[in-house]
Amino acid sequence: KGIGDSFGDIKFGTYESVKLYVASGDGTLSLQDFDGRAVQVICVSDCGYEYHNVCCWYCSVDVSANCHAVVTGDNVGNVVLLSTSGEEIWKLKLHRKKVTHVEFNSRCEWLLATASVDQTVKIWDLRNIKNKTNFLHLLPHDKPVNAAYFSPTDGAKLLSTDQHNEIRIYSSSDWTRPQHLIPHPHRQFQHLTPIKATWHPRYDLIVAGRYPDPKFPGYTVNELRTVDVFDGNTGEMVCQLHDPNASGIISLNKFNPMGDTLASGMGFNILIWSREEMVAKKQEHLLKAMT
Repeated sequence: KGIGDSFGDIKFGTYESVKLYVASGDGTLSLQDFDGRAVQVICVSDCGYEYHNVCCWYCSVDVSANCHAVVTGDNVGNVVLLSTSGEEIWKLKLHRKKVTHVEFNSRCEWLLATASVDQTVKIWDLRNIKNKTNFLHLLPHDKPVNAAYFSPTDGAKLLSTDQHNEIRIYSSSDWTRPQHLIPHPHRQFQHLTPIKATWHPRYDLIVAGRYPDPKFPGYTVNELRTVDVFDGNTGEMVCQLHDPNASGIISLNKFNPMGDTLASGMGFNILIWSREEMVAKKQEHLLKAMT
């Protein structure tokens, strides 16, 4: 990318793990690969103006193997559905403001979730989308929303993170109201990558980076910038991860497919939490205590 360009989102291709769909701050959605072949621009966000820098760009992307489709959202509320090769199927303004997250449901191929700075999450039937009011369910929030992830285990839950102090868990038994509201400090800051709560791939566990806030109820002096782990069925905190050698704010967390290793994005660094290493450290502390 050029100097100053940013990435809105990146997803691996459906059949070839060497291919990446990249939503970029330069106003393009492109298909790139690790073998060094030429970048294929499959979608350009065109604002209609001729003589100025890009004012529209893509912020989010997802890929569906079942639908052979790619979906992307831009900074002014448009959502575009394309084939995996780049043919546009439709482009509709589904939100009033920036679309921060788009996601296909892995267990129900026609279900789509979109999240936006307009303080809403919307759930759509891909077979019947005509305009921004044509949603299946509207999930209003009190603040702008950074992400809305379907649960990978069964696709029957939805996890949303707002830009201030709330994580929500919705259930397919009643999409209209949250099953759990989790108060959690992760306020938006201009130069900080937005904090997003994510699922464990095999259990209903949730991880989110903590950005301690003196105004948050229960705040304690010198509160640690931990990775907080919650039970997705009860909303209760299970544990907190903290490395005394890494004191930064952790914005993004992603498990490997097995769920035994966690990568945490923190500024210019990535922390790798391994179950084996954590067990070994606990055993080391126990041995010290015993001797």
